[in-house]
Amino acid sequence: MAKYSLLSKKESKRNLRQASLFGLLTVFLIFAIIFWGIPALVKMAVFLGDLRGSSQPVEQNESLSLQPPTLYPLPEATNSAEIKISGISQSGFTIKIFLTGSDPKDILTDDQGNFSTKENLTVGRNEIYAVATDAKNNQSNPSDKMIVWYDNEAPTLEISQPNDGATISEEKGKVEIIGKADSESEVSINEHLAVLDKDGNFKYSLNLSTGENKVSITATDQAGNKTEKTLTVTYSP
Repeated sequence: MAKYSLLSKKESKRNLRQASLFGLLTVFLIFAIIFWGIPALVKMAVFLGDLRGSSQPVEQNESLSLQPPTLYPLPEATNSAEIKISGISQSGFTIKIFLTGSDPKDILTDDQGNFSTKENLTVGRNEIYAVATDAKNNQSNPSDKMIVWYDNEAPTLEISQPNDGATISEEKGKVEIIGKADSESEVSINEHLAVLDKDGNFKYSLNLSTGENKVSITATDQAGNKTEKTLTVTYSP
């Protein structure tokens, strides 16, 4: 019982303090209305509101990072020294293009935010990315980086069988084309694909017509470079 009695006394004192505070505020408002009038109280309330609002942090939209530009897809490999780099960002932005072996280049976006430029590649690996800058010199993070291999050398192609000018007299009327090329290239024999192993070796059985047969063998690498060899094989059953 003593515990609950003590709590009751504390509650009564707290209520008494609150009632006294409200009474003082009421008296202050009455005197303020008499001496200063209601307009003065309104101005004071506005001032206190502005003061309170000024203490709140102001949202800085300009501090938000810009969206990086988007580059359109580029080929993984090419045999052309010149490449077109294009993409999209916001209109009126300056896009800085970074390319391995070249100084950064600035280009402006058009009314739709599009941008485009042609650049020269260096032989081998080329890394390409872009950064956007607005009129206030706020700069975006870099775009996704793209890697383009520039290769202008033709792939290797060796034919070990048959010899050019060979004559085939087997009853089946077929000849095996055996050779080797770069393992990452694609080999076609008279427009039919041959299967390469991990070392680039291939073997393909080709049907022959009676008489002279032209055999075209082409190796094409990922950059589009080609090496072609032509054989003449005579089938005489």
